Parts: sequence; structure tokens; C-alpha cells
Amino acid sequence: MGEKSSINYLVANEKIRNLIFEEWEKTNILLQQGPEVLKQYFYKLWNEVKMECQYTDDIDIIDLNKEIKPEDFNISYSILNNGTKAFNFIMPEPVTECGQVVCVSLVISKKMPRFFTLELTQKRDEKNYYSIGEWQIDFENNDYMHKDYETIDSSNIGEFLGKINQVIK
Repeated sequence: MGEKSSINYLVANEKIRNLIFEEWEKTNILLQQGPEVLKQYFYKLWNEVKMECQYTDDIDIIDLNKEIKPEDFNISYSILNNGTKAFNFIMPEPVTECGQVVCVSLVISKKMPRFFTLELTQKRDEKNYYSIGEWQIDFENNDYMHKDYETIDSSNIGEFLGKINQVIK
């Protein structure tokens, strides 16, 4: 087998990212329908990725046998310091064998949405640490790029949003 990944990681860093940047009208409708609809939609995405991954030989999917429920996603809404809205999508409990997405935050800015990730990166001195990053559109190359910011020692959403506040100020 090749590199390790997970359904959790693929849903957040591909499916949700693409939904936000490529299907904004659909994303906006889902956001307006509320947390329960979003949970069902993310559950559907998870199962679609799970089906796709069953036929993948080049990536070792570490959570292929994991079963989840729509309730395993948690959706929250926050107002950042500058008055910007943030929708936080907390992913199902990750398998910690390799880098995992714990939470993604969609920040509704005036120009275009911003999409931040909080990822369990690895253990350091028997302690987890979490990387904060942001997906951006690279207009010059017509592709996505992931910008890494800093790490924090906690998966606390308040601490994550505090760092996002610092980035967008």
C-alpha cells in the first residue's frame, strides 16, 4: 500500500472544500437549512467517500471500517471579532494513526469564503498537537493551495477560532 489517509481527511480536505469553492450556491442553501440538514449531507458525503475508497489500492484508508452516524458531526455557528460569521463543522472522532481533520471553519468574508482546517498532526512528546491551515484558491494556476499557519496544543474550538481571529484581523 501507499500513503495513509482517512475518510475523515478526504471528506474535509476535498469534498467540503470543493463544495465551498465550487458549489457556493448549494453551500449557501445547505447553510440556510440548518445544522441537521448539514449533518445529513456530511454523513452522505462520508459514505460516498467510503464507497469510493473501497476500490482504491494506492492509499491505505485507516478508517475504512469505521461506522458513523449523522450525529457524529457537530455544527456550530460563531461570530468572530470583526463581526464575520463562521460556521464550524466538527468532524467525527478521528483515528489518530496519521494526520486527521478535527474541525473545519467556513468564514463568510466580504470578498469570498475562507476555509480553515484544524488538523491533528501527530504526537509530540506523548502529546497531540494541532495544525491550523487555510485552503485558498490559487487563481494563477487554477488550483487550490493549503497555507499552514501555526500549531496549538488543543482541539478546543474556541482556541482554533481565536487563531482564525488573528489571521483575518
